[in-house]
Amino acid sequence: MTTHSLGAVWWVPLAAGAGAGLVLTRLARNVADRNGLVDAPDGRRKMQPRPVPVIGGVAVLLAAVLALAATLLVSHAFAAVVRDDVRWAAALLAAAATITAVGFVDDRHNLRARHKLAGQIVATLVLVVGGGYLIERVALFGWVVEFGPFAGPVTVFWLLACVNALNLIDGMDGLLGTVAVTGLGALAVIALMVGQVFAATVALALCGAVAGFLWFNLPPATVYMGDAGSMLVGLVIGALAIPSSLKGPATVSLICPVAILILPVLDTTAAVIRRKLTGRGLATADRGHLHHVLLRHGLTVRRVLGLVAVLGLVASVGALASTAFKNDLYALVAAGGVAVTLLATRLFGCAEFHLIRKRAGLALGSALGWDPAPVGVGLAVRIQGTIDWDSVWAVLAEAAGSADLQSLSLDVNAPELHENYHARWERAACATPDTHWWRVESPLFARGHLIGRVAATGGRDSSSIERIFQTLARIVDAAERRATELTEPAPAHGAAAFGAR
Repeated sequence: MTTHSLGAVWWVPLAAGAGAGLVLTRLARNVADRNGLVDAPDGRRKMQPRPVPVIGGVAVLLAAVLALAATLLVSHAFAAVVRDDVRWAAALLAAAATITAVGFVDDRHNLRARHKLAGQIVATLVLVVGGGYLIERVALFGWVVEFGPFAGPVTVFWLLACVNALNLIDGMDGLLGTVAVTGLGALAVIALMVGQVFAATVALALCGAVAGFLWFNLPPATVYMGDAGSMLVGLVIGALAIPSSLKGPATVSLICPVAILILPVLDTTAAVIRRKLTGRGLATADRGHLHHVLLRHGLTVRRVLGLVAVLGLVASVGALASTAFKNDLYALVAAGGVAVTLLATRLFGCAEFHLIRKRAGLALGSALGWDPAPVGVGLAVRIQGTIDWDSVWAVLAEAAGSADLQSLSLDVNAPELHENYHARWERAACATPDTHWWRVESPLFARGHLIGRVAATGGRDSSSIERIFQTLARIVDAAERRATELTEPAPAHGAAAFGAR
C-alpha cells in the first residue's frame, strides 16, 4: 500500500457515513418491516418483547460505500491511493458485499453453522487471493515470526477470528454498534498516524455508517444489524488491521488490533473455553456472553453500554500509545488491564476460570498418579443461574456409582431460564476397562421444556443392552422429576429480557 496524507478532509467520510447511515437505516427499517424481514422473539434465545427488523447490516454497507464515493470526489489523496491500489480496493468491496450477502441469507433463513462458515471462508479468500491481503510475518517486542507458505492460512484464520468475534458479541441493543464505533475510530486514527490513507478512510466511512445506524439501535432498538452487519464489521476491521499495523515490509504487529478488539476477543475466548470444556459444540448458543453476565450483575442495558465504551476506550488508548511510541507494551498492558479488571471484579470470566481450574486439577492429579475416589472422580461447575442443579446431579451421580457405567455427564443449557450448568463423573481407571463400546445420550426435559442432556458411556460387561437402557431410563427419569421440582416457568428478567438477545 502506498502511504499518503488524507489532510483536512478526514471528516468527509465520517460525516457522509453518519448522514447516509441515518437515512438508509430508517428507509431499510421500514422496508424490512413491511416485508417481514424481522427477528421475532422465540422465548428461548430471542428475548426481545416484539419483532424487530433485521436489515441494519445492508444499510451500513450501502452507507459506507456512498461515503467512500463522496470522499473520492473531494480527496485527491484518497483517489490517488485507490488508483494506485485498485485491486486492493476492489477486493475489499467484493469481500464486504459477499460477507453481507451471506449474513443476510443467514438472518433470513438461519443457515447451518457449516454453511455459514463456508460463506465466511469465501469472503476471506476474496481478500487473500483476489486482493493480496497477507500476513507474511508478525512482529512482537522485536521478535519476528515468518509464516512463509502458511501466510495465506494464517491470514484467513485472522479474518475468520475477527468476523466471528464481532458476530458473537452482537447480542444486546447497541452493543455491537458501541464496540464497532470505538474500534473503527481507533483503527482510523492509527491508520492516519502511519500514513495508510485507504485504511483510514474506509474505517472512518464505516465508523460513520455504524454511528448513523446506532441511533436506531440504542435501547430499545427499532432495528438490528443482524449477522450481515456484525460479520461485515468484523471482516473490514480484520482486513484494515493488516496495513494499519505494518512495522516493516509485509511485517504486521497484531497486538494493536487485538487490544482494540479486546472485549470481543475475551467474549469469544470465554465462549470457546466454556463450550469445549463442557463438551458442547462451538455453535451451541448459551447466555454466558459478556453482556448476559454484566446484566446478571444488576447493570442496566445503558450502564453495560457505558462500561463497554469505557473499557474499549482504555484499550484503544493503549493501542494508540503503542503506535505513537513504537512500543507494543502499551497495547499489551491496556488490553491485559481490561481483562484483569473484569476477572478481578468478578464481572466476567469467573465461571470459565473456575472450569479451567477444575479441569486442570483433574488432569494434574491423573498425570501425577494421585488416587481418585474409590468409585470415581467428578466435576461440577455452575456457569450461570441460581437453581440447585447440584441436587439433580447428586441423583445422577449416585445412580452412576451403582450402575455399570464408565462415565456420566449432565449438561444444562437453558437460555430461557438463564441457567447453565455442567457436571461430569468418571469411574476410577482401575474399575473398568478404558475402551468404551457404547455411548448413550438423552435429552433432559423439565415442565415440557428441553433444558439439557445426559450422556453416559460404558464398557463391555455381562449386562444386556436391554438392562443398560432400562437403567439409564430410570436415571434420566429421576433427574427429570427433580429438575421439574426445581424449575418454574421462565421469568421476565427486566433489563436482560428487554435489551439482550
